[in-house]
Order: sequence, then structure tokens, then C-alpha cells
Amino acid sequence: MTPAPGVRRYSGADYVYSTLREQIISLELPPGQRLRETALAQQMKVSRTPVREALSRLLSENLVEQGPTGGTFVTPLDLEDLRELYLIRSALESVSAREAAQHASPADLAEMADLLEQMERLLDRESETHRLGALLHDVIFRAAGIHRSDEMLRQIRGHLHRYRILSNQSASRREEAFAEHRHIVDAIASRDPDAAEQAIREHVMAAYQEVKAHLQARESAA
Repeated sequence: MTPAPGVRRYSGADYVYSTLREQIISLELPPGQRLRETALAQQMKVSRTPVREALSRLLSENLVEQGPTGGTFVTPLDLEDLRELYLIRSALESVSAREAAQHASPADLAEMADLLEQMERLLDRESETHRLGALLHDVIFRAAGIHRSDEMLRQIRGHLHRYRILSNQSASRREEAFAEHRHIVDAIASRDPDAAEQAIREHVMAAYQEVKAHLQARESAA
């Protein structure tokens, strides 16, 4: 069946790309692992051409890199990259929180409050609290109405997730993060741009310190 005009066919390269990207972001493919075209083609039952195309796309996203003597490797995790990612995240989210405090609709505020209630009930479940936290940040971006800012953050979310997944967030940190989220929402609901910006900046940098500590411990143990 021929796809409708304007509808892009899901190609073999798309399949390989999405599969490898998910495996890299989830750390199923660990940092530094070599990716061999022939082995990947055999594993995914495709020719080498879509594998090559997929690796090229991943290279453009800096999720893989070329080795100094050739070969393609999963991009390593390192402290400087982590610092840069969180500085970018802090800048983008600070602007969005500030704008949300000025432009959030009653429906946006109600959705934020509902997500906080769900988060409080599920604090003992790490995956759920992380999912709800991500949804809350999405609502803040939407309420801010700065679409370019949201697009820019989406470009680095995969990289951020690779670091976050290392941390196995503790129960005490989940409680702290919940309190930080409540502070952010309270500032937005109070229409206080300065407080909203400060609250989300402190939240992002607290998350950075948590992940940084785990990465340092990982590097020390290596």
C-alpha cells in the first residue's frame, strides 16, 4: 500500500536508529561500547546501509562518536559534559518558569496541582515520581508558551536521561525533589516570576549535584 502524500514511510534506518537510541539512552548499550556495523546488521536483520544511516544520525546527536583510530563508539559519560548539560537545562527551565508565572492559565495551574497530588501519593515509587515530575516540567514549558525553549530542551533530554539513570534516586532525594516541585508551583501560582525562576534553578542544580555525586563514585570505582 502506497503511503498517503506527505506521510513519511518508516524505514529500516528509522528502525535501527530508534532501537539504538533507546538502548543508548537506557544504558543498555554502555558508554564507550564499540558499535560494529556488521554485527548490528545481523542482529537487526537488515543490511549495513540502514545501520550506517542510523549511526550517522546518532553521531549528529553526539550519542555516538568516532574513535581516534576509526570505529564508532557510544559516547562516554563525563563530568564536564554533565555540567554543561545541567547549565543549559537550568537556563532553559528558569526562563520557562518565569514566563509560566506570568502566563499560566487556570487550567495549567490545576494540572500542576493535580500532578503534585499524584506525586505525593507515589513518593515510594521512583519510576512514577520521575514520570510525574517530567510531566510537571512539560506543563510548565507549555504554560510558558516559549516553543523554541521546549524544542531546545528536547534535544538534550536523551543525554540528561543517560546521566539521571545512574543515580537510582534515593527516597530522601525524592522527598526533597517533591518539596522543590511544590515550591516551584506555589511561586507560579502566586504569579511571582522571580521566585519561580529561583525555585526551579535551585531544583535543577540540586538534581545536578545528586547525579554528579553518583558519576564521581562510578568513575572512582572504575
